[in-house]
Amino acid sequence: MAEEQRASIFFRLIEFFLLSVFYTTRLLVRILPPSIAYAMFKCIGYTLYRSRSGMREHLLQNLGEALPGIDDPRELERIAKEACCAPFLPMLDMIVFKNHREHFLGELSVEGMEHLAAADSEGKGVIVFSPHLGAFSVITAAYTHLGKLYTPLVLPPSSSPVPRYVLSLALYAQSLGCDRENPAFLTGKDTIAKVREHLAKGKRVGITFDIEGDMVMDFFGRPTALASGIAHFAYDSGAPIVPSALLRGDSPLKCGLKIYKPLTYELSGDRSSDVKAILSEVVKSGEELIREAPEQWMGWFGLRHWRMRADEMRKHED
Repeated sequence: MAEEQRASIFFRLIEFFLLSVFYTTRLLVRILPPSIAYAMFKCIGYTLYRSRSGMREHLLQNLGEALPGIDDPRELERIAKEACCAPFLPMLDMIVFKNHREHFLGELSVEGMEHLAAADSEGKGVIVFSPHLGAFSVITAAYTHLGKLYTPLVLPPSSSPVPRYVLSLALYAQSLGCDRENPAFLTGKDTIAKVREHLAKGKRVGITFDIEGDMVMDFFGRPTALASGIAHFAYDSGAPIVPSALLRGDSPLKCGLKIYKPLTYELSGDRSSDVKAILSEVVKSGEELIREAPEQWMGWFGLRHWRMRADEMRKHED
């Protein structure tokens, strides 16, 4: 009991700190140029990289294994340093988007909108997916302002050890632009039916795979426990899966939305094998997206835990 109380107090302090950073940043972005705000946040990531030697070595090892085509140690170190910033920037992306919306949208480049149109034309709904890559926290808003609404599937704030912080971010993200009728689907017992109904109406749903899940897949060359929901919904609906990513450019207000060809899959009627085959295509596509900007993916820090989970799952199977 005492240990649980200590953990509760710890997470309350973490939540207070995160909320303080969130509200302070909202104030600072009103008075500071975006370039300075991003420089400040990147300093946090660089400091983390320099101060945590064990984390740095593990990150460089992961990157070296996942990106065998990069044999220059200096380039791997550059990617690792930037990757340490990736967990801190999504919150700033949202705040900058809200304060500089017109500038952001004016600088936004869009590629592959025809792929989304092709998927829409099938009339089965569309599953849009992006890893936790780049400015993913504002990708729903970007789609909304382009007139292409979709409803993301998200974990409920109550599942987090810092629920007030997560709820604050979720509400703030929705204020940037979303489908007002269905701003988000919270995972839970009623979610499956709601998502299926949404797709059956020919609408779009946003689902990702790069979180700890219940299916072991080969991901960057190692068995990894990943979320399989995207494959189950595709199997049930026949909806095309459209990969996309909102990548940061060479300036704080310059991003590029890339939309790729829908993934192809055929159903045999064997749910288990079909779901695994679909998820394999999703993971393969996700790897390709991440390799385009590995320094912008925040999943490098969860990868070790997902792989440990995969090992545990395999032991239980044996």
